Formats: sequence, C-alpha cells, structure tokens
Amino acid sequence: MESPFPVNCEYLVFTVNQCRYGVPGSAIVSVSDMPVCTHLPHLPDNVRGVVSFRSGGIPLFDLRVCFAAQARILETEELINTMGLRKQDHINWLSKLKDEVYNQKPITVQTDPHKCAFGKWYDQFHSDNTNLAAYMRRFDTPHKEIHQVAIDAAKLIKNNQQTQAKELVQRTETGILVRLLELFDGLANHVRKYLLEYAIIMRVDDALFAVAVDDINFFSRLNRIEYPLPSGALTHASHLVQALGRYHDEGGQHEKDVLLLDMSLLQQQVA
Repeated sequence: MESPFPVNCEYLVFTVNQCRYGVPGSAIVSVSDMPVCTHLPHLPDNVRGVVSFRSGGIPLFDLRVCFAAQARILETEELINTMGLRKQDHINWLSKLKDEVYNQKPITVQTDPHKCAFGKWYDQFHSDNTNLAAYMRRFDTPHKEIHQVAIDAAKLIKNNQQTQAKELVQRTETGILVRLLELFDGLANHVRKYLLEYAIIMRVDDALFAVAVDDINFFSRLNRIEYPLPSGALTHASHLVQALGRYHDEGGQHEKDVLLLDMSLLQQQVA
C-alpha cells in the first residue's frame, strides 16, 4: 500500500483541542489568522461557513467538530459565562460570611479554596497559551486569601474578638474581594485575546478549502511515520486520522506523537 504520508517532505503540525495533528506541507496554500466567516444555511455540522480567499469563497471546516469536540468559539463563550457565575459566587460568599459574622451565626461558608466551584475548575485548568496561563496564575493568591478570611474570622469569634472579626470582613470587602473581582472582570478580554483560531487554506486534488485550528506549532520534517495507523494509537474516533508521525521535542531528548490527517477524506465533502 503506497503511503499518502511521505517521510521525505515537511509537515505542518497544529493543535486542535490540546492534541497535535499534522498534514503534508504540499497541501498547504496559506496559513492566516481566522478571517471573517459567513454562515450559510443547510451546511453540514462540521462546516462553519464560507470565508473569502482571493477572488472567491471557500468552505471553512471546523476540525474540533470533525473530532466530536466543542467548537472553539462556543468553548470560549461558555468559559466567559462560567467565570461570570464564579465571580458572583464569591460576591455571594462574602455576603453570607458577613451575615454570619455580624449576626453571630455559625460560619458555614466554604473555607477550602480547592472545594468551591471555581477552585475545582481552577485546579484542573490547563492552557498551552503562556499568556492566558500567566493571567490565570494571578488568581491563586487572592483566591486562597479570601477563603482564609473565613477561617481567621472564626478564630477571632472563638476568642471573643467579635469587633476584630467584623473589621476583617470589612477590609476584605474593600481589599481582597476587589482584587479578585478585577481579575474576573479582566478574564473575558484575555480569553478572547489569547484563545485564538487560525485558518489553514488547503488544496487537495482540485478542491480548495479552509480548516479551523487552535494553534500552529511548527513546519518541519518528521522523524518517522507509521502507516497504516497502528492498532490502539487513536483514543478518539475520527476517520481523518490515518497515520502516526513522530518528532523530537525541543530538547531533542524525547520523541512525541502527531496524528496525521488524510485531508482527501474531508475534501470529498466539497468535491
């Protein structure tokens, strides 16, 4: 069986939903930031719409949808909306703590920053985008500090220092909470700024089309290619993945996998 994945050519490697994929460089026409996409009715689910290219329009395939994942634009808006809810959670949290301290009620708010809804999400958060990851790390200290306030307030009350407990809550309202809310308010802009998409314009046979990807990684030859796809190499179902490529990481010490796509299978939808 002749392989559609020659070893002696360069491959464009890109990321979709935190997984690396590759296509032969011979199929690449251009790579660009995501252009404006015109949505049209009655298109397949994996076709987002049409984008302008040169003198005409070409279909834009959403590879995330091809791989049964959530579209990047939907993921972004869902994240922004969820963080709006988590912001309100902490406003409500401090309001409840204030009521408990001022009215001498048992303190029942969550004191563990890893167990509130945001904390559970935050501990699992990962982004390959260094700018977004750096911004998210700024949440760590004020988020832990605000939950510590409830522990400190409980200790003060236990030591009959009710006034000091009230003052602690007041300082938190104008200090730690404000810093935390500012981070939540700035998150939407950072998500929209850094969770970008790119369009890869491809020509396969006589068909010209674009695919949406999360990030562009590199353009290079691979060390070796296994075709057909080895048994057990794929953990998610996609008929587009037909081979396994291997390359060395930046340090050259470890070999990593890249799933190679046969874009002629996608091209059949626009042929």
